[in-house]
Amino acid sequence: MVIIGLSTNRDTAQGADCMPRDYALSVLRAGGLPLILPMIPMEQPNYGEVMDRILETVDGLVFTGGPDLDPETYGEARLPACGIPVPERDKADLELFQRAIASGKPFLGICRGLQVCNAALGGTLYQDIASQVPGALEHRQAGKGAAHPADFKKGSLLSKVMGEGRAWVTSRHHQSIARLAPGLVLSAESPDGVAEAVEFEDGRPAICVQWHPENLTANDPRHLALFEWLVREAGKKG
Repeated sequence: MVIIGLSTNRDTAQGADCMPRDYALSVLRAGGLPLILPMIPMEQPNYGEVMDRILETVDGLVFTGGPDLDPETYGEARLPACGIPVPERDKADLELFQRAIASGKPFLGICRGLQVCNAALGGTLYQDIASQVPGALEHRQAGKGAAHPADFKKGSLLSKVMGEGRAWVTSRHHQSIARLAPGLVLSAESPDGVAEAVEFEDGRPAICVQWHPENLTANDPRHLALFEWLVREAGKKG
Protein backbone atom coordinates (compact mmCIF):
# COMPACT_ATOMS: atom_id res chain seq x y z
CA MET A 1 0.00 0.00 0.00
CA VAL A 2 1.17 3.52 -0.81
CA ILE A 3 2.34 5.36 2.33
CA ILE A 4 1.55 9.08 2.62
CA GLY A 5 3.36 11.02 5.34
CA LEU A 6 1.40 13.80 7.05
CA SER A 7 3.18 16.72 8.71
CA THR A 8 1.80 17.32 12.18
CA ASN A 9 0.88 20.30 14.32
CA ARG A 10 1.86 21.16 17.88
CA ASP A 11 -0.69 21.72 20.64
CA THR A 12 1.30 24.38 22.49
CA ALA A 13 -0.90 24.16 25.60
CA GLN A 14 -0.57 20.39 25.96
CA GLY A 15 2.84 20.01 24.33
CA ALA A 16 1.46 17.25 22.12
CA ASP A 17 1.75 16.59 18.39
CA CYS A 18 -1.75 16.58 16.92
CA MET A 19 -3.77 16.55 13.71
CA PRO A 20 -7.41 16.89 12.62
CA ARG A 21 -8.60 13.45 11.57
CA ASP A 22 -9.92 14.58 8.15
CA TYR A 23 -6.38 14.48 6.76
CA ALA A 24 -5.89 10.81 7.58
CA LEU A 25 -9.43 9.92 6.53
CA SER A 26 -8.94 11.58 3.15
CA VAL A 27 -5.77 9.60 2.49
CA LEU A 28 -7.62 6.42 3.43
CA ARG A 29 -10.53 7.31 1.13
CA ALA A 30 -8.02 7.75 -1.68
CA GLY A 31 -6.59 4.28 -1.09
CA GLY A 32 -3.40 5.29 0.71
CA LEU A 33 -1.98 4.52 4.15
CA PRO A 34 -1.62 7.71 6.24
CA LEU A 35 1.49 7.95 8.41
CA ILE A 36 1.48 10.88 10.85
CA LEU A 37 5.02 12.22 11.16
CA PRO A 38 6.29 13.41 14.56
CA MET A 39 8.18 16.65 14.94
CA ILE A 40 11.77 15.54 15.33
CA PRO A 41 13.82 18.09 17.35
CA MET A 42 16.66 19.40 15.19
CA GLU A 43 19.04 19.03 18.13
CA GLN A 44 18.44 15.28 18.13
CA PRO A 45 21.95 13.74 17.71
CA ASN A 46 20.87 11.50 14.82
CA TYR A 47 18.47 14.04 13.29
CA GLY A 48 19.72 13.71 9.74
CA GLU A 49 19.57 9.92 9.83
CA VAL A 50 16.03 9.99 11.21
CA MET A 51 14.84 12.42 8.53
CA ASP A 52 16.47 10.36 5.81
CA ARG A 53 14.66 7.29 7.07
CA ILE A 54 11.33 9.12 7.13
CA LEU A 55 11.73 10.12 3.49
CA GLU A 56 12.71 6.56 2.59
CA THR A 57 9.61 5.21 4.34
CA VAL A 58 6.96 7.41 2.74
CA ASP A 59 5.96 7.45 -0.92
CA GLY A 60 4.40 10.92 -0.83
CA LEU A 61 3.65 13.74 1.59
CA VAL A 62 0.88 16.07 2.72
CA PHE A 63 1.95 19.38 4.25
CA THR A 64 -0.99 20.13 6.52
CA GLY A 65 -2.54 23.34 7.84
CA GLY A 66 -1.72 25.09 11.07
CA PRO A 67 -0.57 28.39 12.61
CA ASP A 68 0.92 31.39 10.83
CA LEU A 69 4.45 30.96 9.54
CA ASP A 70 6.99 33.27 11.20
CA PRO A 71 7.46 36.24 8.80
CA GLU A 72 11.21 36.07 9.49
CA THR A 73 11.09 33.03 7.22
CA TYR A 74 10.43 35.33 4.27
CA GLY A 75 12.42 38.32 5.49
CA GLU A 76 9.73 40.46 7.10
CA ALA A 77 8.98 41.76 10.59
CA ARG A 78 5.85 40.40 12.22
CA LEU A 79 2.84 42.73 11.96
CA PRO A 80 0.32 43.03 14.82
CA ALA A 81 -2.33 41.06 12.89
CA CYS A 82 -0.01 38.11 12.33
CA GLY A 83 -0.53 35.13 14.60
CA ILE A 84 2.06 33.90 17.08
CA PRO A 85 4.40 31.46 15.32
CA VAL A 86 5.34 28.02 16.60
CA PRO A 87 9.12 27.91 15.96
CA GLU A 88 9.42 24.14 16.24
CA ARG A 89 6.68 23.64 13.66
CA ASP A 90 8.31 26.15 11.31
CA LYS A 91 11.68 24.39 11.53
CA ALA A 92 10.14 20.95 11.08
CA ASP A 93 8.04 21.92 8.07
CA LEU A 94 10.80 23.83 6.29
CA GLU A 95 13.29 21.00 6.75
CA LEU A 96 10.77 18.40 5.59
CA PHE A 97 9.90 20.57 2.59
CA GLN A 98 13.51 20.93 1.48
CA ARG A 99 13.99 17.18 1.76
CA ALA A 100 10.79 16.56 -0.19
CA ILE A 101 12.01 18.84 -2.98
CA ALA A 102 15.39 17.10 -3.06
CA SER A 103 13.78 13.65 -3.11
CA GLY A 104 11.37 14.47 -5.93
CA LYS A 105 8.56 12.68 -4.09
CA PRO A 106 5.00 13.83 -4.80
CA PHE A 107 3.34 16.12 -2.29
CA LEU A 108 0.16 18.03 -1.61
CA GLY A 109 0.34 21.29 0.37
CA ILE A 110 -2.78 22.41 2.20
CA CYS A 111 -3.38 25.95 3.56
CA ARG A 112 -0.23 26.53 5.64
CA GLY A 113 1.40 23.92 3.41
CA LEU A 114 1.00 26.24 0.43
CA GLN A 115 2.45 29.12 2.44
CA VAL A 116 5.43 27.02 3.56
CA CYS A 117 6.10 26.09 -0.06
CA ASN A 118 6.02 29.69 -1.25
CA ALA A 119 8.16 31.03 1.60
CA ALA A 120 10.71 28.21 1.38
CA LEU A 121 11.26 28.92 -2.30
CA GLY A 122 11.75 32.67 -1.88
CA GLY A 123 8.25 34.12 -2.03
CA THR A 124 6.42 36.26 0.52
CA LEU A 125 3.03 36.26 2.22
CA TYR A 126 0.35 38.76 3.08
CA GLN A 127 0.37 38.49 6.86
CA ASP A 128 -3.26 39.57 7.04
CA ILE A 129 -5.45 39.66 3.94
CA ALA A 130 -8.11 41.93 5.47
CA SER A 131 -5.66 44.74 6.22
CA GLN A 132 -3.24 44.26 3.29
CA VAL A 133 -5.38 43.33 0.27
CA PRO A 134 -7.87 46.08 -0.71
CA GLY A 135 -11.26 44.74 -1.79
CA ALA A 136 -10.55 41.19 -0.70
CA LEU A 137 -13.32 38.77 0.21
CA GLU A 138 -13.68 37.61 3.80
CA HIS A 139 -11.33 34.63 3.74
CA ARG A 140 -11.35 33.94 7.45
CA GLN A 141 -14.70 32.15 7.58
CA ALA A 142 -15.83 29.66 10.18
CA GLY A 143 -16.84 26.10 9.42
CA LYS A 144 -15.71 23.31 7.14
CA GLY A 145 -18.17 23.94 4.32
CA ALA A 146 -17.54 25.57 0.95
CA ALA A 147 -17.33 29.36 1.26
CA HIS A 148 -16.46 30.82 -2.15
CA PRO A 149 -15.35 29.69 -5.61
CA ALA A 150 -11.81 29.21 -6.87
CA ASP A 151 -11.20 29.63 -10.59
CA PHE A 152 -8.71 27.20 -12.13
CA LYS A 153 -6.16 28.19 -14.74
CA LYS A 154 -6.86 26.39 -17.99
CA GLY A 155 -4.35 23.64 -18.75
CA SER A 156 -2.93 23.58 -15.22
CA LEU A 157 -2.14 20.35 -13.43
CA LEU A 158 -4.82 21.28 -10.90
CA SER A 159 -7.46 21.55 -13.63
CA LYS A 160 -6.40 18.17 -15.01
CA VAL A 161 -6.83 16.62 -11.55
CA MET A 162 -10.03 18.37 -10.43
CA GLY A 163 -11.58 19.34 -13.76
CA GLU A 164 -11.65 22.59 -15.69
CA GLY A 165 -13.53 25.67 -14.55
CA ARG A 166 -14.09 26.43 -10.90
CA ALA A 167 -14.79 24.67 -7.63
CA TRP A 168 -16.28 25.85 -4.37
CA VAL A 169 -13.72 25.75 -1.57
CA THR A 170 -13.42 26.28 2.17
CA SER A 171 -11.90 29.52 3.45
CA ARG A 172 -10.37 29.49 6.95
CA HIS A 173 -7.22 31.55 6.49
CA HIS A 174 -6.17 35.15 6.87
CA GLN A 175 -2.83 34.91 5.06
CA SER A 176 -2.02 34.26 1.42
CA ILE A 177 0.70 34.53 -1.20
CA ALA A 178 1.94 38.07 -1.82
CA ARG A 179 4.98 37.60 -4.09
CA LEU A 180 4.98 34.25 -5.87
CA ALA A 181 8.21 32.32 -5.43
CA PRO A 182 10.46 31.64 -8.43
CA GLY A 183 9.64 28.29 -10.00
CA LEU A 184 5.98 28.36 -8.98
CA VAL A 185 2.98 29.16 -11.17
CA LEU A 186 -0.49 30.19 -10.10
CA SER A 187 -3.08 27.53 -10.88
CA ALA A 188 -6.19 28.94 -9.14
CA GLU A 189 -7.42 32.15 -7.57
CA SER A 190 -10.55 33.41 -5.84
CA PRO A 191 -12.72 36.11 -7.49
CA ASP A 192 -10.81 38.84 -5.61
CA GLY A 193 -7.47 37.69 -7.05
CA VAL A 194 -6.16 35.98 -3.91
CA ALA A 195 -4.02 32.93 -4.76
CA GLU A 196 -5.84 29.66 -4.13
CA ALA A 197 -3.42 27.13 -5.65
CA VAL A 198 0.09 26.86 -7.10
CA GLU A 199 2.14 24.23 -8.88
CA PHE A 200 5.65 23.96 -10.30
CA GLU A 201 7.00 25.27 -13.59
CA ASP A 202 9.21 22.20 -13.95
CA GLY A 203 6.17 19.91 -13.85
CA ARG A 204 7.13 18.02 -10.70
CA PRO A 205 4.23 16.09 -9.08
CA ALA A 206 3.23 18.67 -6.49
CA ILE A 207 0.13 20.78 -5.93
CA CYS A 208 -0.47 23.28 -3.14
CA VAL A 209 -3.92 24.68 -2.33
CA GLN A 210 -5.00 27.41 0.06
CA TRP A 211 -8.27 25.72 1.03
CA HIS A 212 -8.93 22.53 3.03
CA PRO A 213 -9.94 19.77 0.58
CA GLU A 214 -9.70 17.18 3.37
CA ASN A 215 -12.91 18.64 4.86
CA LEU A 216 -14.82 17.99 1.63
CA THR A 217 -13.62 14.58 0.42
CA ALA A 218 -16.46 12.62 2.05
CA ASN A 219 -19.08 14.27 -0.18
CA ASP A 220 -17.27 15.90 -3.10
CA PRO A 221 -15.33 13.70 -5.56
CA ARG A 222 -13.52 16.70 -7.03
CA HIS A 223 -11.75 17.36 -3.74
CA LEU A 224 -11.14 13.67 -3.13
CA ALA A 225 -9.48 13.65 -6.56
CA LEU A 226 -6.57 15.64 -5.11
CA PHE A 227 -5.78 12.85 -2.64
CA GLU A 228 -6.38 10.17 -5.28
CA TRP A 229 -3.92 11.97 -7.56
CA LEU A 230 -1.34 12.09 -4.76
CA VAL A 231 -1.71 8.39 -3.98
CA ARG A 232 -1.54 7.53 -7.67
CA GLU A 233 1.62 9.62 -8.22
CA ALA A 234 3.20 8.31 -5.03
CA GLY A 235 2.55 4.77 -6.23
CA LYS A 236 4.81 5.28 -9.22
CA LYS A 237 8.01 3.79 -7.86
CA GLY A 238 10.10 5.12 -10.74
